Amino acid sequence: MKTYLAGLALTALLAGVLAAAPASVRAEDGQGPEGALAQVAQLHDLHAAFHRAVSVHDPINGDSPAELAQRLHDVLSLWAEDAQFTVIGSSAVAGNYIGRGDPDDPSTCPPPSGDTSAGGKQGTICTLYAFVAPALKPANKWVSLSPSYSTKFVINEDNRQYTSSVYFECHYFDVSPNPTTGAPQWLAKSHVNLVGEARKIGGKWYFWRMTTAAVGIPIP
Repeated sequence: MKTYLAGLALTALLAGVLAAAPASVRAEDGQGPEGALAQVAQLHDLHAAFHRAVSVHDPINGDSPAELAQRLHDVLSLWAEDAQFTVIGSSAVAGNYIGRGDPDDPSTCPPPSGDTSAGGKQGTICTLYAFVAPALKPANKWVSLSPSYSTKFVINEDNRQYTSSVYFECHYFDVSPNPTTGAPQWLAKSHVNLVGEARKIGGKWYFWRMTTAAVGIPIP
């Protein structure tokens, strides 16, 4: 009976995924490398990799400089070379971060320019994560959690060129040890979303045109 019920649950899940896919994608082999199920799985892998990169790996001691450098490279590897990321708001770090950039090439990873205008450029996406993002600061032992019920991808295909709308949330918590108990503190620090478009390039999905803004606590 358990096996039968598990089979019914899996069938219902797959039917829901296929129903959500555009007809042009749904018509393909769902199990193939370009099928609807494969595309959705790859986008979820992209989503998971993002949260892994922006989350502390050693909440007890804090990440080493080498680990922080690797996390920076990891998060940047998820963005297309010509990507754009816009921080919405009125803070000094709001604005456009254009192009991926490379932390090993300072000319492509400059400090923020301070230009928060709608048509301006603060720097590259490397600028954002190397100089601005709190989650990659050495002193911050934060993890990013994302509620699955708010995560959405809608895939589009045009002559074998794939893009997808993207929506997910990042709820950051300080998991440094409580000085008294030694247990993670789980202090809420930041609640933001990432909204925009991903693009498949050379067989791999990348974030392409994205924005971020503050959101409330996650409520189903």
